[in-house]
Amino acid sequence: MNILIVITILVFITLAIAALSYKPIRKTIGLLLVVLGGLACLTVIGLVIGIPMIVVGGLFLFI
Repeated sequence: MNILIVITILVFITLAIAALSYKPIRKTIGLLLVVLGGLACLTVIGLVIGIPMIVVGGLFLFI
């Protein structure tokens, strides 16, 4: 695996953990996931992606 890919993944994970530890950003991400998941559920294929997005968004929104 390329070292640049590994560094990019580590930076992304670090930034995601930092963002989710800050409550307003976590709530905003949760609400966004719920709304986008609802829009994705309008198609049959989108149900596969939309329902998990709603569940994860609900978790982010209420924790």
